[in-house]
Amino acid sequence: METRWAIGQSDIDRAGALDANVTGSTARAGYIALVAARGGLSVAVAHGEIGAFCCLDHQYFFGKPFVSLLIVDPAARRRGLGSGLLAFSLQGEREVWTSTNRSNAAMRALLEGSGWQYCGELEGLDAGDPELFFKSQ
Repeated sequence: METRWAIGQSDIDRAGALDANVTGSTARAGYIALVAARGGLSVAVAHGEIGAFCCLDHQYFFGKPFVSLLIVDPAARRRGLGSGLLAFSLQGEREVWTSTNRSNAAMRALLEGSGWQYCGELEGLDAGDPELFFKSQ
C-alpha cells in the first residue's frame, strides 16, 4: 500500500467516485476537490487503485487541522488503509481533530486503536446519534 497526497485531477476524481460509491451521492465531490486544491487530500493506493482517501481540512474547525472525511472502500476494509491515512495526516501536525457519529463503531474503534483522545460529544446534529469529537495525541 502507498499512502500519499493526491496528485492531479485523476486522484480527485477517483476519490469522488469512491465517496459516491460508498454514500450513494456525489454531493461532496466539490468539497473533496476544494480540500485537494488546498493540499489536504491524501489517498491510499493498493494494486493501482485508490482504496481510501482522507480530507485534512485546515479551514473547517476553528482553524485547527480536522479530518473531515475518511472513506475506505468496503472491499478494502480491515487492511490498514484507514489507520495508514490517519498516521499520514498527522505528519507535521501538532494537533489534529476529527469527529464521528456514536453509531459509527468502525471509525470509533479506528480512532481509539490509533491512540486518539476522546474529547466530548455534541447532541442535535443527527437526531439520536451524537457527534463524538477526538484529538490526536
